[in-house]
Amino acid sequence: MNFDLVAFGIRDGIWEVVATTRSENGVTNASPIGLRCTQENLTVSLYSPSRTLENVLETGYIGVNILHDPLIFVHAAMGDLDSSYFGMLDGFPVIRSAQGWIIFETRFLEHTDTYRFELTPIAMHKNLDMIHPVNRGFNALIEALIIATRYRITPESKREALQKDIDFYAAIVQKCGGEKEREAMELLNAYLMEIEG
Repeated sequence: MNFDLVAFGIRDGIWEVVATTRSENGVTNASPIGLRCTQENLTVSLYSPSRTLENVLETGYIGVNILHDPLIFVHAAMGDLDSSYFGMLDGFPVIRSAQGWIIFETRFLEHTDTYRFELTPIAMHKNLDMIHPVNRGFNALIEALIIATRYRITPESKREALQKDIDFYAAIVQKCGGEKEREAMELLNAYLMEIEG
């Protein structure tokens, strides 16, 4: 079966999703993770200690829930989601309100400061025609752009602080954004250089 990740909004870059996992004993866990997509592969890096890592090591599977609900992101990161949040896709726990779900089989790649796994999709389902996961690179570009709009009206003596903030967001764009986000950041920097003269 051919799985089209682009139809789920996943292209190059790091996509913020909520992962669902289940222990061998059937206990479900949810936590935000970054899904790294390159032309070569799709990977996740999981930190130890975490229930997400324990469950992936036990079972070899992880679910990806594409959603935009900030409350679910916070609850999943800082606490536990109760059973009312979960449904099933091919017998695997997923978050009911997600725009789309993808279940992956994992393959351990390496352990450095994190445990890195390659992901192979085995099931997917769209709940909406249009799915768009969260990308920190795109969001950082927008933050940099907001600051840049103030650049021209800010006295030169105060532009250094603005540039420092823009550079902070540019680093996130470089790390998490895809080709379009990085190109847009380069364009923004070119505009700022024109303003500087």
